[in-house]
Amino acid sequence: MLRAQDVGTLRAGMKVGRNVLDFDGRVIVPSGTVLTADTIQSLVGKNVFSVYIDVPEEEIHTDIVGHEHLLDGEYVETYKKTYNRVQNIYYKLGRENILEKDDLEYIISEKNINELCDGMTAVSQIHNMTRDGDYLIHHATNVAILAGLMAKWMRSSAEKTRELVMAGLFCNVGKMKVSREILDKTGKLDAEELEKIRNHPGYGYDMLKLSELKKYNDVLLAVLQYHERCDGSGYPNRLKADAICDYAKIVALLDIYDAMAANRSYAKRNSPFDVFKIIYEDVLNGKLDTKYGIRFINELCHSLNGNWVGLSNGERAKIVYIDETRVSSLPIVQTPKGDFYDLNKRHDIKIEALLTANEVS
Repeated sequence: MLRAQDVGTLRAGMKVGRNVLDFDGRVIVPSGTVLTADTIQSLVGKNVFSVYIDVPEEEIHTDIVGHEHLLDGEYVETYKKTYNRVQNIYYKLGRENILEKDDLEYIISEKNINELCDGMTAVSQIHNMTRDGDYLIHHATNVAILAGLMAKWMRSSAEKTRELVMAGLFCNVGKMKVSREILDKTGKLDAEELEKIRNHPGYGYDMLKLSELKKYNDVLLAVLQYHERCDGSGYPNRLKADAICDYAKIVALLDIYDAMAANRSYAKRNSPFDVFKIIYEDVLNGKLDTKYGIRFINELCHSLNGNWVGLSNGERAKIVYIDETRVSSLPIVQTPKGDFYDLNKRHDIKIEALLTANEVS
């Protein structure tokens, strides 16, 4: 059986189960290669985040039962520092209309982006961590991280990566001008409250237009347009596809995913695969951009290998394989008892949500 393995966890002696390709599609490690320390080292710095390893079923069984350290201490520390700076930026902009430039420079520095947007590590960590503190700040931080990942998946330049990270970071900043009573309301919003919520892209655009970020026109447009939809059904201006900037089309996907995959005051988190289904349906219906939507689903789905999930039958299990040839593919999971469930065939069992490290332990 093939299993996606984070490059950082590869070991000498593992057997490559699928050709490892570079950005130009050239084979850099052929299928069937038995990894050596030198081969593993050669992958570092080549933007290869994971490798498919050919693993006997009995080895997968013994792997899953042992104790795992699901949280990376260094990553968590970097995330916390970034979260604190995002909070400072949001609160200063919301309360005093002041942009904390030093905090922003820290967040979009090449070092911080590389540490926070490190392929499969980033995806597993942002799901494994418990979101203590302000949900809005966590959401802004996570959308920025997903934006950095998306930029890497698209092989964007360093400058475009920073811009997309800023677009993700600031897309929800206009909510600082909306009352907490409305943002945290658990019941249905009335017409007036809904109108205030729908005005937040404009609030955010106006705030940034008065800051040093006014020169980043595409970033500002992304903040204003990320709730627009390609068929004209979005807000605030009911724009259609050609009038929506690319950053807004991308951030729309990231915002939907993180909002639905996390616990909120007014709704429980969803399974990522349920979110993928919703995004894919919106792609098919012409609401979300096809090119970016399919890329995001495929890349993020691949990055979910190895994560723990809660199942509808009350069990917990680990994702051990996902068929990436189909956008709508569900994973094969394995329980701590060693039972395998192919969720493409077991229609009586579904994934309820990804589990945090605390829930697994």
